[in-house]
Amino acid sequence: MKQLKYFILVLLTAGWLISPVAAQTQQTLTKKEKKELEKMRRRKEKTRKREAAHTYYLQLLQKKYFVFEADYLTDTKGNSFILSPDINFMSVEGDTAVLQFGFDNLMGWNGVGGLTVRGVLYHYKVEEGKKNSGINMHSDIRIIGPGLPPHVSLYVSDDGTAQLTIVTGTGDQITLFGTIVSPEDATVFKGAPLF
Repeated sequence: MKQLKYFILVLLTAGWLISPVAAQTQQTLTKKEKKELEKMRRRKEKTRKREAAHTYYLQLLQKKYFVFEADYLTDTKGNSFILSPDINFMSVEGDTAVLQFGFDNLMGWNGVGGLTVRGVLYHYKVEEGKKNSGINMHSDIRIIGPGLPPHVSLYVSDDGTAQLTIVTGTGDQITLFGTIVSPEDATVFKGAPLF
């Protein structure tokens, strides 16, 4: 019993002596140490947000439920054209894909001064990149109506910016740059397809 009293007394004394020392070490951080701690905290937060965004975009692609809104395009000759994302997009919902291209201030068969094509995806494949390398999607589209099936490749970075490459059935290539969103967040106007 006496030993227990001495043991408790030693523990209380040690706690009483150690607590001011521990409190003093927390208060004596230098500005440089505080700056480093804050930098580390921000880096962890940024990594956490990037991983969450990567997971979100990966799920959109795997579920075949997304809209690519194009901001500009480049052709094989290196020419660039600024586009309106509300009428230039690729929409994927399940196995159905819609590709639409239009120009402002023009009227066409589809109602947006361009072309609206519906099709069915086949050979659809999603490849998750390694750390910080984005996500790739590849697919062919069987067009509803006349036309050779195009092949599409979509690269999505962790911040949602994306690059869509379309290789037409005749071998022409168009590269579009924009963002990927869920269909609920899309602000697109779907024109009338010919078929």
